[in-house]
Amino acid sequence: MATGICARTGSPPSPESSVQRVPIPITPFEEISDIDDEIAWHYGQIALLKAKRNAIAPIRRLPNELMVRILTIYAVETDALFDLKWTKVMYVCHHWHALALAAQQLWAFIHLQQHGPGTLHRLFVQLERSGFAPLNLKLNFRDSSYYVAIILDHSERIRELEVGGDFEHVYELIAKLPDGNFPILCSLSLDASYSPQDPQEPWGLPEAFFDGRLPNLRELTLESIPVPWTALSCLTTLALTQCNDSSTSLPPTFHGLLDMLASCPQLRTLKLDLMIPPPMPEQLYVTADLPALSWLYLLRDPITSCETFLKHIRIPPATSIQILPLGLLTGADARAILVPIRRHLRSPGARRPLLFHITRTIASYCTMSVFGDTAPHDFLDHASVRCPLSLGCHPRTEGALRQILTKVLKAIPTESITHLDAYAGYNLGAVTWKIMIKLLPALETIYLLGNTGAVNCVRALGEIQAQDNQVQRRTFPHVRRLHIRILQPEAGSDTIVLLLTALEEYLQLCSADGNLLQALEFEDRYHVLAGRQERLESFFPLLAGGIRCNGVVYDPIQRKEALAEWEAERLAFAAEYGIEI
Repeated sequence: MATGICARTGSPPSPESSVQRVPIPITPFEEISDIDDEIAWHYGQIALLKAKRNAIAPIRRLPNELMVRILTIYAVETDALFDLKWTKVMYVCHHWHALALAAQQLWAFIHLQQHGPGTLHRLFVQLERSGFAPLNLKLNFRDSSYYVAIILDHSERIRELEVGGDFEHVYELIAKLPDGNFPILCSLSLDASYSPQDPQEPWGLPEAFFDGRLPNLRELTLESIPVPWTALSCLTTLALTQCNDSSTSLPPTFHGLLDMLASCPQLRTLKLDLMIPPPMPEQLYVTADLPALSWLYLLRDPITSCETFLKHIRIPPATSIQILPLGLLTGADARAILVPIRRHLRSPGARRPLLFHITRTIASYCTMSVFGDTAPHDFLDHASVRCPLSLGCHPRTEGALRQILTKVLKAIPTESITHLDAYAGYNLGAVTWKIMIKLLPALETIYLLGNTGAVNCVRALGEIQAQDNQVQRRTFPHVRRLHIRILQPEAGSDTIVLLLTALEEYLQLCSADGNLLQALEFEDRYHVLAGRQERLESFFPLLAGGIRCNGVVYDPIQRKEALAEWEAERLAFAAEYGIEI
């Protein structure tokens, strides 16, 4: 044939034949089946050439072990281990498909959250393809406890086990756990908090389950499941939510809690949401030493219990503490808990806080946190080792919030805090802002969200600046930078107008004193400020630095020059084509 690859030979066409291609006429004697066979043969040749090309590609020269490592890194970095989204790379080529099927450790991450027609098939496929690799199971018992037998059958190679769902089915698994052998189990998480009906009195994890059956258990997370406190040891992570002590028929004691922690000196993460038992009056207690602890979380415990607990544990100065207690309503309630917190944050070796974060999205709740960096943070960052302290409170009035805020800021080392993250300060009044700003002597940057709280903050800055102008001396820190994130306003809302008005008044007061703001930055993802360019131009001469909008320097002079050039081009285009404007 004159085109493509020569039929039946596989050799490329000659240069002469490629210059002039003559179509081959179809004789009446040729059948359609013969033509189809010819087309199929050419497709086969193309597939063969593609296979040869892929075979000599540079990535095919990598060893199989390295390729499997690359697939593993991809699955981990894209957070696709458990949902199997990493398997889409299997369809790149036959070689990758074969490597992925042979990567047993990747198939060993099994997550069965929903129960559908293909759930069991997927489970058995993954169990088969995982071979002898250690298993990481996440199961949900909502409809039945069918998976209990599967867990026990593969108990010898389960490395991580996370089970939640219906109370009845989870406890069926708990009752049969001693029948299995878990030699490599290092992480166990059981959640029996869901119950469609009133559950029976739980009996908890059997003490025999911890008697040498879990030699490698290091991480234990339980919710609504009693556990024998005296049987726990050698853990690095312990999270107990509404878990009583099942080793005794008596109510849990403060002494038993301290003994449980003392038996786990390697603890790095500790989360307690179990109503810390109150200590007996006039009784001495030993101090539990936790030298490796990096994160401590106390949730829904009375404020007095949290204070007593902090006094009876010894933790490193770099430990992050998150406390969301009950009963922290006024400044008087915060006084006791802030004594151990102050000692912890100011001890030698403690991390120096650089940013103060305040969250008040509803009037009845507020969280105050400090961070060791200057970037804004969301609420998920509070539960991490990056946050040295996070304290929640439930003030009933704005005045009660100011009392608590004042005591917190006087307890933490504010002399090093240069940034204030108030993106979530929706319900903060101007008086609260004034108190907070004055108690941060090194404050330079404030992060705000375009809402009522931001309007009150800028007004508070203006009031403080006006007072300084009257007495001709500076009584508050020199705020050098305002960063304002603007979202789409609600229909009929005039928040943006009020915010820009307050900004202009504040900048004028700063200009009268010669204390000009260094930088004004807007994060305007929805271009709300696009129709307010004249307002931004009025800010420009009142700043020592400049204005940045979405990371781009805003220069009104360049903007006017660009508009003039565009207008001249428009008029020239209209004159050239005779268009009347």
